[in-house]
Amino acid sequence: MKSRILWLLWMGMAFIGGTAAAADFRAVYAFEYTKDSIRSIRGEDILNLELCDGHSFCFSQYTWETDSLHATPGGDAVWRKLFTAALAKEGTNAISFPHKRSTFLITKYPASDTIHIKDVIDGNVYEYDTFKSEFHWQLCDSTKTVSGFEAYQATCTYHGREWIVWFSPDIPFSDGPWQFCGLPGLILEAYDKDHLFSFRLIGLAAHSKPQKDWLGKGKRTDRISFLKRDYQYLKNLPRISNAIIGTNAPEGRDTRYLDGLEPDFKR
Repeated sequence: MKSRILWLLWMGMAFIGGTAAAADFRAVYAFEYTKDSIRSIRGEDILNLELCDGHSFCFSQYTWETDSLHATPGGDAVWRKLFTAALAKEGTNAISFPHKRSTFLITKYPASDTIHIKDVIDGNVYEYDTFKSEFHWQLCDSTKTVSGFEAYQATCTYHGREWIVWFSPDIPFSDGPWQFCGLPGLILEAYDKDHLFSFRLIGLAAHSKPQKDWLGKGKRTDRISFLKRDYQYLKNLPRISNAIIGTNAPEGRDTRYLDGLEPDFKR
């Protein structure tokens, strides 16, 4: 796998500066997050990172599939049928119907410090920016093999969480899943100190038709305001779900999940 990926990367990079366009690549990550450590409930997502000529774009494969279904003629009716069937078979913990996971869409440009983010709260699209320069990486001596590549360790505290990441200079993209970037090679693995969140590369290949942003223009806001609004929405979501499907949310839940990837908004 490693030799094939390196060959594809070499062939793609060979066109940079020539008459042909550079090859586009898709890095695929398994994203896991703790929803309730008391009941050992974890959420899973698949993130695609489109590494294109001039920018990168990170999004959830499941969210894209769900939004695409709703956007097709008759898609809402198909979704309701699948949801009803899953609810009847699996009860209120049903997950087999098409549903969104991560809702962020993240765009980065190599020549810019800005990280542009679109995200959704209760169907409303918001846009805000954060900055690559807020990552203050500390390079470490540790190495290990990740997905067949020799990877080097780096650490940083970013927006309220301490992160440990592993990157590979063999893959010449200063990028990574979610907002991660700024290291001399693609980030292959990342997890926070408390092991509430983790990202791991599970695939990398040339991709001739990278996905583009499918959301319309959102309302401009700032990062802290968005995260506070999102926190309140998630906090009230069990009550809303109870009203819709007639269930009772369990008590004693692990609420650290509500703090999200960037808990500094609570300070």
